[in-house]
Amino acid sequence: MKALITATGLGKKFGDVYVIKDFNLVLHEKEIVVIMGQSGIGKSTLLNILGKLEPYDEGEIDYDESVFEGIGVPFPFVFQEMDTLLPWKTVKQNISLVNPKASDDLLKELIENVGLTDHQNKFPHELSGGMKQRVGIARALICASKVLLMDEPFGSLDKEMRLKLQDFLLKIQDKYELSIIFVTHDEEEAKRIGHRILTIK
Repeated sequence: MKALITATGLGKKFGDVYVIKDFNLVLHEKEIVVIMGQSGIGKSTLLNILGKLEPYDEGEIDYDESVFEGIGVPFPFVFQEMDTLLPWKTVKQNISLVNPKASDDLLKELIENVGLTDHQNKFPHELSGGMKQRVGIARALICASKVLLMDEPFGSLDKEMRLKLQDFLLKIQDKYELSIIFVTHDEEEAKRIGHRILTIK
């Protein structure tokens, strides 16, 4: 199976203090790798580095060229915060905003697959927390990337909604053959969705 992202000996320092030291990761095609660890341990920083949002100090990261195919947004993120949607735009408009060139058929398919067909003309304040996260996932998928980075995306939801969205994510991952790096501090969640689990201590 082809490796899409390979990180070797990765290190990141703030001043003289290491937040990440000697970290190794391989993300293969169609794989969910979960990065687990307690809050404040550096998981989000690591995800930002892998997603090219932050520089690193040591080691190297190799990306397969196929990661950068699509519209030029190789690493769409889904965050825990649900206030990243534009409040003056509808569900449909929020999803299409990041890729105006996406076909109407793709937009329709994504809205249907995240279960928001009946809510596509609603505004963010009219949505539940779970619906907002599904909008965020659809917005990431429309970027046409095969790699998705998720930073504790279900952390602020109640247990019932978390379980529903975990199941939903597994279905979407299978349907679109995604490779996902998923950050969480919840061991139960990690075991439920991850093909492999990497723990930061």
